Amino acid sequence: MAETTPTAKKPATATSQQPNGLAIAALVVGIIAILSGWVPFWGFLAGAAAVVLGIIALKKSANMRGMSIAGIITGGIGALWSLVITIFFLLAFMTIGIGGSALNEAVNEANSSLAQYNEETKALINAKKTFSKGETAVFGKFEVKINSAQRNYTPEESYLTPEDGKEYIVLNITVTNKASESEYVSSYDYKINDDGLASSASFFDVAPAFEAGDLSPGASQTGNIMYEVTKGSSNLKLQYETNAYDLDASDFKELTFTLDI
Repeated sequence: MAETTPTAKKPATATSQQPNGLAIAALVVGIIAILSGWVPFWGFLAGAAAVVLGIIALKKSANMRGMSIAGIITGGIGALWSLVITIFFLLAFMTIGIGGSALNEAVNEANSSLAQYNEETKALINAKKTFSKGETAVFGKFEVKINSAQRNYTPEESYLTPEDGKEYIVLNITVTNKASESEYVSSYDYKINDDGLASSASFFDVAPAFEAGDLSPGASQTGNIMYEVTKGSSNLKLQYETNAYDLDASDFKELTFTLDI
């Protein structure tokens, strides 16, 4: 009986092994793409590479079909996920850039306004505070002029009488707003300084009364204000009080302006 020579198995060639390796590589890279998809750009590149490797492996061999398809799917998911993250990253970067520019402009504008305020405050603190009779005084944002002063005024209302040793005085004043915006004015903003003692205006009006309200820039208000003072007093002043915040000293400064009557 003739002996049968066994047929030797052919070793796997590099060509048959290459598609299997590509399929495995596609799956591995696809998983990496999903895990690193939150990193802008990188996850998209890894996902694209996984899809390409999976397609090549699928075309060259059907042995690892499932793994090749898995590599394509995971790579596609990773690429899509990374693409979304990348878009959000770019939008956020652009927004931050625009917002940063707007923030810089806002900061510069605030600094400019602060410097202007500090300059105006310094000018107000260092401004002339005492004015002589007949002058047009500058009380902060207002120009103030005493047009007339009527001593020993007798009100039409008979029940209105000054205290013993006192008399009524009626001042007719004109106040002009020199600020760039409307400012509130009232007769109660102006006191009378009687030899060092300041008193508010009487709540009784003498026509034409000095009306309270918002005074537009450049506008003037003229009217009468009545006060009670020491009879025959020769040391009377119209007084206006305000304050200003000194940035350098970090403190409020109380400012008092006077105009001799």
